[in-house]
Amino acid sequence: MRDFEGKVAVVTGAASGMGRAFAEKFALEGMKVVLADYEEAPLEKAVLDLRQREFEVMGVVADVSSAVAVEELARRTVDAYGKVHILCNNAGVVADSELGRLGWGQGKAIWDQSLKDWHWVMGVNFFGVVNGIHAFVPGMVAHGEEGHIVNTASIAGLTSGPGLPIYGASKHAVVRVSEALHAQLAEAGSKLRASVLCPGRVTTRIALASRNKPGEMYEPGEQPPSREDLERREQEWATRPGAPGMTPEEVAGLVFEAIRNEQFWILTHDEYDPAIRARMESILARRNPEARGF
Repeated sequence: MRDFEGKVAVVTGAASGMGRAFAEKFALEGMKVVLADYEEAPLEKAVLDLRQREFEVMGVVADVSSAVAVEELARRTVDAYGKVHILCNNAGVVADSELGRLGWGQGKAIWDQSLKDWHWVMGVNFFGVVNGIHAFVPGMVAHGEEGHIVNTASIAGLTSGPGLPIYGASKHAVVRVSEALHAQLAEAGSKLRASVLCPGRVTTRIALASRNKPGEMYEPGEQPPSREDLERREQEWATRPGAPGMTPEEVAGLVFEAIRNEQFWILTHDEYDPAIRARMESILARRNPEARGF
């Protein structure tokens, strides 16, 4: 894709972090941008900030785990702008019960993980991508113009080990779906292209995702984290080993170049290459997995 001026982009998880940076990058390139997010107040602020800079943007509150909500997002986008050219299925969460593996206490064993956490994380991270593809891609194919779909996975979608079992499973699924999407678009002779983004350490608020966990996704007797808990965790996340990591704006630059160059794989950190290679070689050699830390 080479022509961006006046074209339309949709970004989920756009109120903060990488999604917010994607939206700004597309706006800077002359695109009309629809920002979607679960959090209403931060979304309104992000939209206001961009409008004050005279960018043409629109905000839509949407829970991407809901197919109905994403279909409504698509309807409102088409009603406002007619077509969609870039779709970033970016919204993502991680369960508190997994964060012990990142340095906060002891994360639960996979057999002790709540089924509600499985449904919440898979609903946002995986079905958010599926719902986006289902709601937007048929129309993007039909209008016949150049376009691009970027699905946000993670370096956890290319590696393995004992940590982040739910999050990692969701991101492995996103990688596989993205590969199929890429292949099927090519088979169909479409002008659309696809990419999968597999970031490593980036300065986002992913560790505070439970601030948006719906009440029905908590087990009986389980309490949501307090404001103090979230503030403490944010400080710990910011000072963890390897922090602060890449900025969302740097990732947005990589994503934009990948769209322009029709690049499928978007990996942000070369330092994870040995872990990816070791996993692939282990599979080909039929060796048992090593218990590598994430």
